[in-house]
Amino acid sequence: MCEPQPVGVAAFLNRYPFEVNAERVLPAGGGAGQSVASDGSAEGNVGTGVAALSALNKSVQNKSSLNKNKNKNKNKNKNKNKNKVAGAAGGAAALSSLMPALELRRLHQLPQADPFIVARRFVWECLDICLPPGPDFTRLETAVMLAMQARDAERMRRLPDIQAQAAFSVDEFLRPLGIEGLAGYEATEGLFLNILQATEYVGLLYKARIDRDRPNVVELRLRPLLAVPAHQSYPSNHSFQGHSIVFAFNAILPEHPATEELQRIAQNVAENREWAGLHFPSDTLAGKELARRFAPYLRDAFGAAFLAAQAEWH
Repeated sequence: MCEPQPVGVAAFLNRYPFEVNAERVLPAGGGAGQSVASDGSAEGNVGTGVAALSALNKSVQNKSSLNKNKNKNKNKNKNKNKNKVAGAAGGAAALSSLMPALELRRLHQLPQADPFIVARRFVWECLDICLPPGPDFTRLETAVMLAMQARDAERMRRLPDIQAQAAFSVDEFLRPLGIEGLAGYEATEGLFLNILQATEYVGLLYKARIDRDRPNVVELRLRPLLAVPAHQSYPSNHSFQGHSIVFAFNAILPEHPATEELQRIAQNVAENREWAGLHFPSDTLAGKELARRFAPYLRDAFGAAFLAAQAEWH
């Protein structure tokens, strides 16, 4: 069985645990003025933990949110419609760019429903996805990527999209739904943004555990079009994130005519990372498979957000 080690956000959330159920979110530990440390001892004041959590939220921004801030002048007219939304809806939209800490807290709780898996903590970190292919198949993949690199015209045609998709934005997924820049769909956009946050975090855990080198490390003749990220290659987080949005919207509104277009966009975003020289094709497939297997845990953690988004379409 996988033995995940708490890192980064996980360690922080374990230090300031919350009890989460369908109706309320409360600091764990029973006492009104205490939080419970990861070793089970009560320490400090809940206010300290909440303040620290708030500070972490403010400091950790989604890549999509950062990208949108850079282009806020360009989208000024579109944002005027959103600014007309008042009250709770406007507040929810503002919070959507923050790290979904309570939903991640839910992921890190022990599963309570099934007594046969109650001891399997962090089961979502140990999902059964295929390991990377061996050296012989990897050599075939590098040969394919060298052939893609030789297709200069196609590579340059894709370059603007490759550059734009480096900082993952939900705008590409809002556009075919016809809601980009429109008021009244803040819950849907907020859900998509929070999915990007959560899946980036989960994907990095799988990358670190599997530890596959980037293609340009395996094949020195590859010339990536973008700076190569410092983290590992497998699975592709762009593929994982994009397909997670697709599976989420399919759960919300499977009959929507744009669901197939969302799938095409997710696949195109993932394949552009191959054309950029940053991912093997098997990285892309693994990202999609991880999205499929992680989808039930995502729906459980973001249950309220799924319902809010669904209500906007009915």
